[in-house]
Amino acid sequence: MRNKFTLSFLLVLASMFFIANENHAQTKKEKKATLKELKGKAVKDARKAAKGLRKQGYSEIPGDLPMDMQIENSYLARLSTDDMGNPKFFVTTQESKAESFAAAKQAAMQLCLTDIASQIGSEIVGRIKSNVANSEGMSDAASVTEVIGAYQNNVSARLGRTTPIVMLKKVDGLTYITMSIKYPIAEAERIVKEDLRKELASKADMNQDEINGLLDIR
Repeated sequence: MRNKFTLSFLLVLASMFFIANENHAQTKKEKKATLKELKGKAVKDARKAAKGLRKQGYSEIPGDLPMDMQIENSYLARLSTDDMGNPKFFVTTQESKAESFAAAKQAAMQLCLTDIASQIGSEIVGRIKSNVANSEGMSDAASVTEVIGAYQNNVSARLGRTTPIVMLKKVDGLTYITMSIKYPIAEAERIVKEDLRKELASKADMNQDEINGLLDIR
């Protein structure tokens, strides 16, 4: 079971994600000022979280960045936005435990990839599914729904190599790993559209214009 420091760390990350999304409705000037304020708070929160995790028994992996910097990078990734003011990364933080370091690391990475895939499925594939639901007179709707549903269940297989931005370990009988990874939303969207364009072209009775319209989620 996660202790209070790890739980607090995860809750702070989650709250920053929602705050970043709320900033989308602000003016450009307001966003800039708010983002500067949030980044300053992120640095303070990262140091506080690192202090708590050290007390808990966590430490950096030899050769990795100091714990404060790792956690700060995770916080700032959640606040990063593109030129349109939209979130730039999907970010997740997960904790695992196992008999060995290798097994705990692998388990933590799998948990992270599963959560990132879930975010991609909800945010990107979910918007495409909304397009399907709102389309009138779409040809071969049954095949389209089947293709998209099958793809959503297999998103994690397409993410490729991902490097953790936070990886901390604790040894207390078992080896515990706290890991955070980020994945560019633009890259995830590119992969999803590319894959679905090929799948729909080969498995659904649709012309290219219909497919392009279905995948237009911006």
